[in-house]
Amino acid sequence: MIEYFETPKPFNASRCKECGTCLSSCPVMKLPIDDAKREIVRLKQGEEAIALKNCTSCLACDLYCPEGANPAELILQRWREINLRRPLPIRAKYFLPHARPNFRTYAIERMSKDERSLIESWKNMSPANEVCYPGCNMIVTPHLTRTKALRGLEIRGSLEVCCGEMYWRMGLFDHLRQAAKRTTDFFRKLQAEKVVILCTAGYFMFKEVLPHFGGQYNFSIESYLEYLRRRTEKGELKFPGKLEIKVTIQDSCYGKQFGDDYMNIPRQILSQAGCSIVEMENSKADMLCCGIGAGFSPSSAYNPIRMMLSAMKILKQARSTGAQAIVTYCSGCLQMLSTASILYPLSPPIYHILEIIEKAMGGEPEDFSKTVAMQVFKGVARNQFPVLLSRRRFSPPHIDQLEIQ
Repeated sequence: MIEYFETPKPFNASRCKECGTCLSSCPVMKLPIDDAKREIVRLKQGEEAIALKNCTSCLACDLYCPEGANPAELILQRWREINLRRPLPIRAKYFLPHARPNFRTYAIERMSKDERSLIESWKNMSPANEVCYPGCNMIVTPHLTRTKALRGLEIRGSLEVCCGEMYWRMGLFDHLRQAAKRTTDFFRKLQAEKVVILCTAGYFMFKEVLPHFGGQYNFSIESYLEYLRRRTEKGELKFPGKLEIKVTIQDSCYGKQFGDDYMNIPRQILSQAGCSIVEMENSKADMLCCGIGAGFSPSSAYNPIRMMLSAMKILKQARSTGAQAIVTYCSGCLQMLSTASILYPLSPPIYHILEIIEKAMGGEPEDFSKTVAMQVFKGVARNQFPVLLSRRRFSPPHIDQLEIQ
């Protein structure tokens, strides 16, 4: 019998009127309304459905549903059921956060000694009242933290204390519960009273998801975007070097969960830095996932071809706006889009908002993102393509059995 977890917004079958609005409005599937109605019925009945193959779990359908039935959680539950019936394809192993090796460890092992030393310093477990949690993706792009905008924050974290966001979007709830326990123990040892999180996905996980899976966090939580806005409003961050460039913004899948006010923060800061903003066809609540979401379904299981094609859709959209640069506020989006741009050189250059801020503050940010993207690309080519068509399967490792290094 399938165990149902109490998710933050569980699917409400009684509210669902099977109107199909969720799947017809979906920016990925865009199903004709009659097809969408049939699909939602199939999903509710546990039958095979197109949505189970094509969904990128960006959670937008929860916002489209006029009844507040939370259809995204229904899809996650169906994925959970599929993954419980059979192990994952072996190609998925390289992308799971606690599997070794994975695409993050591959890139880190090839970083400069200076960068690796910076990451090692974040493993300091001495008690601290206020800390900054980097998240797995920021650990792969540590150079982004070398900005005056974050000066004074004590960064603490490692790959072993990942928040489990990828498990959440795959429906791997058992592993998510293990991640909740591990992160709870981690912050208890730090005795932190306030945590600034350098990742919108992590912010959502600690604030909205992990407490439903056993996470107990006795500290206040702030997104780094909120931290930057607060410092900007206080006049602590000044932008003497107005950039005067036209940019377009790749929104985080989780930004929409916090509403327009949250998604407007990067737009406000970029405007203050001198950027003019042009929106892509899909932005804010209608944004497309950077490409990693195309790997979450059981049928994809991190198929690199599907992820690259998904990412290139965004790069083409960005190019059509005439923007001089793409700006992300998620380092995972930065890595995914930068990696895809290797195959689509017509893309505008891609930057993290911290790089733009540093430049507007008069600094010269270190441009290592392309190097990271190339390492990710090489790692996928060496570790995933040889097993792309393999019929071998595996079960994700239990997080409880891994040592924190």
